[in-house]
Amino acid sequence: MAGRPVSFLRTALLELVQGPWRQLWLVSPALHLEALRPLLPHLEREGGEVMVLTDLSHQAIGEGRVELAALKRLKRLPGCEVRWLTDLGACVYAAAGGSAVVGSGPLTPEGLEGSRQYGVVLDDSGPVLADVLAWWESARRLSPQEWLALEDRVALRRDAYRVGAELSRLGAFVRVSARGTRRSRRLDPKDFGVLAMGGVRLRPMDVTLCRLDVVSRAKDDLDALLAEKGLEWNGQYLVPRRFLEQEWPAIFAARERQLAAQLDDPEQKAALEAQLREAREVVSAFLGDLCPFVDAGDTPADAWVREQCARLVPDDMAQAIRAEAGLEYRVLTILPEDRRSVEELDQLLQHPRLRSVQLTFPV
Repeated sequence: MAGRPVSFLRTALLELVQGPWRQLWLVSPALHLEALRPLLPHLEREGGEVMVLTDLSHQAIGEGRVELAALKRLKRLPGCEVRWLTDLGACVYAAAGGSAVVGSGPLTPEGLEGSRQYGVVLDDSGPVLADVLAWWESARRLSPQEWLALEDRVALRRDAYRVGAELSRLGAFVRVSARGTRRSRRLDPKDFGVLAMGGVRLRPMDVTLCRLDVVSRAKDDLDALLAEKGLEWNGQYLVPRRFLEQEWPAIFAARERQLAAQLDDPEQKAALEAQLREAREVVSAFLGDLCPFVDAGDTPADAWVREQCARLVPDDMAQAIRAEAGLEYRVLTILPEDRRSVEELDQLLQHPRLRSVQLTFPV
């Protein structure tokens, strides 16, 4: 299969489509209208068939690798059919019974005119078309309804990328949260073999064992600081990228060190132990009321209550609570995928206070 190497694919492709053909194949994973325009006058010949294999996935079209405008223009050609071939990587342009251009350049301006693209012109397209025909048979046709759905999906995805690009330019959403600020136990009488008490059905009881107010205060401090610098929106903050990358880590690390020192403070440890003692008293009273109705075997009532209370509020709980308590923040990357999210974020990006953030912290 003799071939002639070419480094400028546009000229070779124009020669191919200008020549004699009744059936032409355009196989490309990317497709742009600008690259297609010079070919259109030669593709609109009477009685000709144009077979197009490309990537019709939402991702390819949404990211612009395959332009919807190019697909619409191809579909208006007489005798043209477009099919979707997944995982397509080859770039093949061939005329049945004629020559073929095979190379690295997709049907885009860069692909046809790029200085680092390369291809081979084959005088006989037969061996190449044998493989292309097999691909064509396995490719997928889109129904009219699927074409309409694709257009709607692409329009939404473009809006989503536009909003996402604006968010990336301004900054990022940050959510600050606290860990270990509250613990609770749901005490269900059924766990102790008691379904009813004096003919009245017992309800489960939620007991708050402890609340680390020092952690909550640390989170409030960070929230207040971030509110001074950015914009609050549904519990999240949009902060400029420069602030997030350069200033925020140091501020957060300082709050974390302060929190760790406060949690290890003897006064804080004593306060936590006092909260746990109070929780044990509440739990013991609850279990003491249950005890007459519980089948505890030969275990004395006070011993049974102590065992259950130790199970629910163990002695080492204070140490475990301090170890897991802390602050955390997450940077949220948001790319809306539904119309309502796009509209809400559009409204947010028009907020006058948000624009003041952009001016205060240029990116």
